Amino acid sequence: MPEMDDNIDYYAVLGVKQDATEDAVRQAYIKESLKWHPDRNPSTESTARFQQIAQAYFVLSDKNRRTAYDRARREKKRYAAPSEEPVNAEAMFGNVFDDLLVPEVPNPVWFWEPVGGVAGFVVGFIVFNIPGALFGAYTGKKMGKVRDMKGVAVYEAFAKLSKDRKAEILAALAGKFLPKAF
Repeated sequence: MPEMDDNIDYYAVLGVKQDATEDAVRQAYIKESLKWHPDRNPSTESTARFQQIAQAYFVLSDKNRRTAYDRARREKKRYAAPSEEPVNAEAMFGNVFDDLLVPEVPNPVWFWEPVGGVAGFVVGFIVFNIPGALFGAYTGKKMGKVRDMKGVAVYEAFAKLSKDRKAEILAALAGKFLPKAF
């Protein structure tokens, strides 16, 4: 990852205090990334800001990177992340649903993922032809994977989440499907 500009304060980018918990950093990232996602925010600076938010989350969400960043700030030195790869902001944004994909069963089965994909394909094709079939297959596969990993229906897995986490997921879904409405 390239060195970052001396003036960037990752805590300020996410709007959190330096002693913020991992969960507070994550919540701030979700809030800011939804606000500045280029699909939802038509301003010319949204792409750069979205990348900056992803960079801040990348550094502050990892204990080792955060410690190195804090040390560099205290010593008034420039922080250089240990990796040479730039942060993929879109991939990081897509990880909003990780909670639903953490396995809770000892040996998850791989039955519902292909069944969901096929069912989604059929229903999507009936409703919207080829584009609907592709979207349906993708969505059905994801829902099937949640069921495989959790051992329960998607709704049951969703119902077990905290109220705040449910709101985040619904907001992210709305942002993906209704980007101009927000």
